[in-house]
Amino acid sequence: MIGALIKRELRLSLRRGSSVVLPLTFMALFVLLCGLALGGSRPELGPGLLWLAATLSVLLGLERLYQPDQASGALAQLHLAGISSVSIAVAKACAFAISTLLPLLLAAPLLALILGMSGGQITGAMLSLVIGGPALIAYASVSAALLCAQRGSAVLSVLLSAPLLIPVLIFGVEAAQSYPTLGLGAVQFRILAGLSLLALALGGPATAAAISANRGPA
Repeated sequence: MIGALIKRELRLSLRRGSSVVLPLTFMALFVLLCGLALGGSRPELGPGLLWLAATLSVLLGLERLYQPDQASGALAQLHLAGISSVSIAVAKACAFAISTLLPLLLAAPLLALILGMSGGQITGAMLSLVIGGPALIAYASVSAALLCAQRGSAVLSVLLSAPLLIPVLIFGVEAAQSYPTLGLGAVQFRILAGLSLLALALGGPATAAAISANRGPA
């Protein structure tokens, strides 16, 4: 059932097009403009810029995560078909990760080279993004589900997500910076993994509850 829902979400994302292109374009422009503003390659700032760009790019797609289905009544139809809110939340989060976060991860090494980052710095940044990615998706999904009944809720979603994502952002950057000297044994990676597990444990039920409360059309 969840597999079929994921395929549905991916088809809708590809049909919209902007769900994939817009976050990727934003991330690329953000990194390029920051590089120009800082006067060229700044490898010591690279992990922070990549993490900030990825976080903002994920938040950029929140309004399209649940709102179209809520407005059209599709969430209510899925509920009437006997599909649980937990299944919907898991499917949408997985599809969002594939259509939005995965392209950002694939583009990150190229953007890291533009920033002049070394091989160790790029590897650390990629590993930290992979480990911290579930927390980004989980918390973003909660915010999107809570506000899906509100028109033009993109800014509110960002404001609601920001306090939850700040610790993930901080330890993600620190983990990436520590990798060249300490590798995966750095304590920051363990903390980041713990934050992701906590986000998944809390975000899943919270998202499902928000979907149940907002499944009807606006």
